[in-house]
Amino acid sequence: MATLDRCPWCGENISNQLSWQLLFGMKNNLPCCETCRNQLLPIVGPLCLKCGRSLQRIDCRFVQGKQCSDCVRWGERGWGEVLTHNKSFYEYNDFLKKILALYKFRGDVEVGRVFSGLLLRELKRSYSFIDQVIPMPASQERMYERGFNQCEVWVEGTEFVQDSPLMRTKNEEKQSKRTREKRINREEEMFQIVEGANVVGKKLLLLDDIYTTGTTIHYAAFTLKNAGASNVYSLTLSRG
Repeated sequence: MATLDRCPWCGENISNQLSWQLLFGMKNNLPCCETCRNQLLPIVGPLCLKCGRSLQRIDCRFVQGKQCSDCVRWGERGWGEVLTHNKSFYEYNDFLKKILALYKFRGDVEVGRVFSGLLLRELKRSYSFIDQVIPMPASQERMYERGFNQCEVWVEGTEFVQDSPLMRTKNEEKQSKRTREKRINREEEMFQIVEGANVVGKKLLLLDDIYTTGTTIHYAAFTLKNAGASNVYSLTLSRG
């Protein structure tokens, strides 16, 4: 494998930085420069027990017990058992928003591949009990626009690559263009099970780039649970 000499995000020379990291055993750091890495905002506790959102970063009016108001609302709608738990690594701040835009909308795959090691280590360390990891499927329109599924890139070439049992039913309006209320209260069917796929009794994990209100993940989890999955978890890069 070629040595990484420059930060994939800003182009700064990082060969010396990586050498020091390896020397002191700091292998879990992202393969980018320290300046860029310091602009990411890790999510710290106390966290919502359901979605992993930092409760200390939101107004106390939107916290009930140990859950955020979004998760409380999912529970009130009868969806409380659809998703077992979500974990996210970073707050969706302006810097990460810019990085993901370069990755998803400008097709710079190497920009997004920086996160592969982080996500793979977490999958192996905390989710060894999972039967299958499912990168969130993209619609045909998104695949045509981007040419790749950003979540599949993170697990490519690993033991986590399997035929997905889940597919999008149709192209849809981007979540970022919908109000928070519309995202949570949408009723149309978003996903379906691939013909011939069997998820009965399986523990599944959805892999996605961002959890905002949880709408996309909840509808995907609902489809899988409705098809017989025993539990559905999600691991997302960021929490909006």
